Amino acid sequence: MKGIYPTWTLQYLALCVIAVMFCSTQGSVRTSNQDVELGGNVTLRCTSLQHSNIYQITWTKKKNGNDENIATYKEDTGSTVLKYKDRINFIVWSLHDTAINLLNVSTEDNGCYECAFLLFPEGPIKGQPCLSVYDDLKTSIDYNISDNHLHANCLSTGFPRPNISWFPSGGIKKEKDITNPNGTLSVISNIFVSMSNVKQGLTCHISHRGKMISIEVLKKEKGKLTEQIGLKPALF
Repeated sequence: MKGIYPTWTLQYLALCVIAVMFCSTQGSVRTSNQDVELGGNVTLRCTSLQHSNIYQITWTKKKNGNDENIATYKEDTGSTVLKYKDRINFIVWSLHDTAINLLNVSTEDNGCYECAFLLFPEGPIKGQPCLSVYDDLKTSIDYNISDNHLHANCLSTGFPRPNISWFPSGGIKKEKDITNPNGTLSVISNIFVSMSNVKQGLTCHISHRGKMISIEVLKKEKGKLTEQIGLKPALF
């Protein structure tokens, strides 16, 4: 008979409708990721493309796999800032447009945040703007040549963690990480190598945020190895 469908068919159709609704709501919050220098100020903004039926906004921070509640706005009670009250301005232009302004950003602020717009009866729609905190590199090298061997330290401090490599890649290497009081990371890379293995020179390569810095300890010029001016001999 026309117009009559088995129960399983109706259940299947209902699941399909729910799945379509879920998928469509995932892209209904407009966000943008931000970069900010350590100690600076930055604004993370979320805009819901659905304007009706919103009654609450929440902001959370993704931290160690958990959600840390930051701020909430309810239509009937207004705004409540739960974390970092002295460093966060919670902005609600409307129930579909909100932002958090972070002041004096620290390395702890690095990571992804979640904004959620609660709709009735649909439930929450969410966005996830991410914040990349950085601190510019500070680098130095010291070295010592003794008994036909070179012993050098390449130090780099920044955030996120810088990566250090040597060219050529031979010799004995050790590396140490230090977390500084302000959250920046120092990497000390030590190399001990025979002078016979650095006949073409020795260079410390530091990669950080997609950029590479190269510092030459020894450079071959006119067939001879030359110690680079400005480097500091070390006492070991």
